[in-house]
Amino acid sequence: MADAPASSEKSDVVGTVLSGVCMLHCVSTPLLVTAAPAAASVLGGFHPVLLGGVALVAGWAFWPGFRRHRRVEVLALALVGFSLLALAALAFEESALETVLSLAGAALMMGAHLRNRALLHAARRAVA
Repeated sequence: MADAPASSEKSDVVGTVLSGVCMLHCVSTPLLVTAAPAAASVLGGFHPVLLGGVALVAGWAFWPGFRRHRRVEVLALALVGFSLLALAALAFEESALETVLSLAGAALMMGAHLRNRALLHAARRAVA
């Protein structure tokens, strides 16, 4: 169990990077789709699969972190972010609202990962 915070910290780095990649994808896909219609089938359409990956990384990061710092706001922020991503991927696919919801969800997930990591650092310093 002593290994959980270090593992969670690494997963927060992975989650933060993936949230940034998600945001880049959300911004670049409409531009690429406009420039090359064939890109739509390559870059869009697998959001439900990506959502499963988001859920796995989020669980890997947030559950051990929460067990250590017990701050509900991190889980709440992640849950709202994930909900926006899910709504975008499952209900508004291939619409302008999908991009807006995805960007907001990714930003909230990134914020949750960064906050989780900061709280884990603080908890580690408090013990040392």
